[in-house]
Amino acid sequence: MSFTFASAICHKPAIGVPFQKISMLLVEHHHTNLCSKIIRSLASWQRKCRVGTCITGQQLNELHTNSAHVGPTGPTTSPSSSKQKKGLVYVSTSADTFANLAFEDWVHDNWDLSHLNLLFLWRNEPSIVIGRHQNPWTECSIREMRKTNVKLARRRSGGGTVYHDLGNVNCTFFTHRKSYDRQHNLQTVVDGMNEEWPQLDISTNSRDDLMLNNFYKISGSAARLSRTVAYHHCTLLHSANTRMLTSLLNFNADGVKSNATESVRSPVLNLREAEPRLSQEDVFQAIATEFYANNPPYYKDKEIYAISPNDEHIWKGIAQKKEELMDWDWIYGKTPKFQVEKKYREVSATIHVNKGRIDGVILYMPYDWVHSVLVQQLTSALKGVRFWITDVAMVIDTFLNDVEVDDDVRDRLETLRCLIEDCVSGHEDLQLNQLP
Repeated sequence: MSFTFASAICHKPAIGVPFQKISMLLVEHHHTNLCSKIIRSLASWQRKCRVGTCITGQQLNELHTNSAHVGPTGPTTSPSSSKQKKGLVYVSTSADTFANLAFEDWVHDNWDLSHLNLLFLWRNEPSIVIGRHQNPWTECSIREMRKTNVKLARRRSGGGTVYHDLGNVNCTFFTHRKSYDRQHNLQTVVDGMNEEWPQLDISTNSRDDLMLNNFYKISGSAARLSRTVAYHHCTLLHSANTRMLTSLLNFNADGVKSNATESVRSPVLNLREAEPRLSQEDVFQAIATEFYANNPPYYKDKEIYAISPNDEHIWKGIAQKKEELMDWDWIYGKTPKFQVEKKYREVSATIHVNKGRIDGVILYMPYDWVHSVLVQQLTSALKGVRFWITDVAMVIDTFLNDVEVDDDVRDRLETLRCLIEDCVSGHEDLQLNQLP
């Protein structure tokens, strides 16, 4: 099995045409910019996967003259008279977390999977991906993520929080809603890996996790189900940075009360720690081979077709889906209601948060510690502000700059500032410890 680069720039099918010939055809037809783009993409993929690459021509639109095709709206006809569904395997050439998640949503919204099961293989740059109904302020260290430039994404499926980097192998199984079978998908991964690497004792548990030696978690999974389409995705820890994983996810959200879905912490281990000879390409090949064993290839060969999820020319509207996933109001604003409580000596603060914005602030303090009018002005100014440290700090700065009070009251207002900002900052700045 080999990796094949799928492109939609040729006007005629070009199955297995050498890359040099395709390049010449593109130049002859004045597609020099596209040719340069393809060259860069192929060079990048070859560096990543160290496999031979060829162009299949308009594989996504008109691959075979006399058979079904996969176009922007998905498979339009049955590939044969057989009632058995066919299989197709894609691998992403992008490590952009939001692009890969957007591709999942694009297939979900655009393809008719009545006659096709699709396996999508992908990897992401360092990022934390939370489930649709989770609270990022309780799942991960947002402050540490900002320091290390690790991105945060919210997917459209449920489930728990996972850490991604280039040491993760991700699998998404797309099928028609009536054919959805999570256990079958997981068993495809288990059987494929155990067939090629029997020394690895991989199995599933009652939570639909993939386990190594019945102890270490190497994969979690989640799904999105609609009326006609379903997708189920899982991760495989191959050579991920487990130190980074631990520092970002083993986080104590002190003082937070939330009804959001909580992740279940488990001990983890990389597959390569158990079998140093195992490469990521081995994992891709093992899973794809087992997938094709259960799903005869949609096309003639059992290929893994490399696609770019950033190609708006092929996947019409995918750029908008990516923008939606990157929007602050989706990542943070979709968080279920929660509240944060902090206390410093005789003063305490409770912040209620709804849709990622402050819904109300309640401050408790001794009588006449700060005049109630000032407290009301401060809490009113914070209502509706994003629950984000820079936004909150800006509002409090403006309030303190505009108010005229004596030094004792200003010191007390500064204490309130630290208390409120400590609620918002990810609970790690510990500004209160710096107060006298």
